[in-house]
Amino acid sequence: MGKAKPVRLPNDRLWGKKGDAHLHFKDMLARYPVGERIMDKQDESDLAALLQVYDSAVPSGAPTKSGTGVAFFSKQTNRGEGYSTDGFHVHRKDGTQIDFSYPDALTVAANLP
Repeated sequence: MGKAKPVRLPNDRLWGKKGDAHLHFKDMLARYPVGERIMDKQDESDLAALLQVYDSAVPSGAPTKSGTGVAFFSKQTNRGEGYSTDGFHVHRKDGTQIDFSYPDALTVAANLP
């Protein structure tokens, strides 16, 4: 069995294993109603740090989730063919927004040296 990998974010948040970090962000998402801006300063800091890690794995020249810069985060419902799920959205300084997957970002964070 593999050793649990700690997750450390650039804002110095640290979890002993990826599952603990996942639970943190899952609980955070559950605290906010759909459409609400993330206002808690620690939550904002954690999301910004997680997004920084996520964007660091984007191939050179490819668009990042942060784009022109982050204005704020919110909880939104993502809809696709046959599914609907709540998630975090990045609202950019240019007025655009995009969703980002905290589980995918945590996978990147857990695999950092």
